[in-house]
Amino acid sequence: MQVKDVEKKVDAVMMENKRLADREKILEICVKKVESDNKSLLKKIEAGQTETDILKVKVAELEEEKARRNEQNKYLELKNKELEAAKALKEHELYMMNKVIENMLGKSVEQRFEEIQVEEVRMKRQAEIDAQMKNKGNGVEG
Repeated sequence: MQVKDVEKKVDAVMMENKRLADREKILEICVKKVESDNKSLLKKIEAGQTETDILKVKVAELEEEKARRNEQNKYLELKNKELEAAKALKEHELYMMNKVIENMLGKSVEQRFEEIQVEEVRMKRQAEIDAQMKNKGNGVEG
């Protein structure tokens, strides 16, 4: 009876060993798969890091460009203010000159300008009439 109990125990231990060996094989397969996945992920991380480094360089370049443009904008804003001030001064000078001229003429600059234009048109017409009369006079003599 003891031998049979020992044989049963041996059989049970052998079955447990087989079960554990099968479990060990399954675990080895799982470990190999996890290691393979890990290598794949490490490659992805490395590729992602490379892409991140490239993007960091691009961001730095864009930030430099932005800073350069901001400086340029500040310069242009100052230049614009300068030009606006010069324009305002010129407009004021023109306003003063207009007032002085109108005072001297006794009428507005626009009125006097229109009178000059009318005089020029009259002189041009008179020159055309004189030229026509001269041509008619030459034609009669000839």
